[in-house]
Amino acid sequence: MWNLRLNEDMKCIRKICIAILGIKGYIRLAGKAYIWLVLHGYLKKQYPELFFLKKIIKHGFTCLDIGANLGYYSTMLSKLAGEKGSVFSVEPIPMFCEIWKKNVKNSGINNLQLYPFALGGENKTVRMGMPERDGLIHHGMTKIVSLADENYKQYFDVEMKIPDELFKNIERLDFIKCDVEGYESEVFSNMTVVISKFKPLIQSELSGKGNREKVITILKKIGYSIRILNDREELVPVDENSLYTLDKDFYFVFDK
Repeated sequence: MWNLRLNEDMKCIRKICIAILGIKGYIRLAGKAYIWLVLHGYLKKQYPELFFLKKIIKHGFTCLDIGANLGYYSTMLSKLAGEKGSVFSVEPIPMFCEIWKKNVKNSGINNLQLYPFALGGENKTVRMGMPERDGLIHHGMTKIVSLADENYKQYFDVEMKIPDELFKNIERLDFIKCDVEGYESEVFSNMTVVISKFKPLIQSELSGKGNREKVITILKKIGYSIRILNDREELVPVDENSLYTLDKDFYFVFDK
């Protein structure tokens, strides 16, 4: 009962903030607060995958953050990869790109490069939308509008690029994080050349059964096996019976 009341209070606060600050002002404030909390060691229980980066990202790594949003992962990856590492961040929404550029300065390291594109199977312009549910803006769920029947608060026409073409000249790739709200199968199916070449560790959210099935099939063909993060901060194999019911990020490890 107390948690329900707290959630309702937080929704009310968010609505008030948006009314006062506007969508962009609210998102900027929320992003800055979130990154401050993460960098100071808070929210580990709520976002274990983000903190697990400290165990898997080494100094000098080259990392790819697909669906960079406001820069949460980009900032952490930048700090961990260090001055000898590189972080390539992909975020198509202009509003988010502007906030990303300010937020990633918190890493204190100049090793980031932003690509303002969506990734998919064609070089073209696509429409993306920021959904509104129960009167609340969900900026972290901004997606290509053809993916779902949503009530979108704001639309963005963005450029799409084919990832195998966009990243064909990179010289190293150690880690990929991908979170593009159900479009992961389109990203990975058009990135098999780069992935096959470097065989990076991959972390991905996979919403939607069809999307999840396609990604698993694509990466298994390349030679990857599936892991999840357990409560002891270990990557463990996935039970096949629960493969399509788990609500958490998946890790794909290349089997040498």
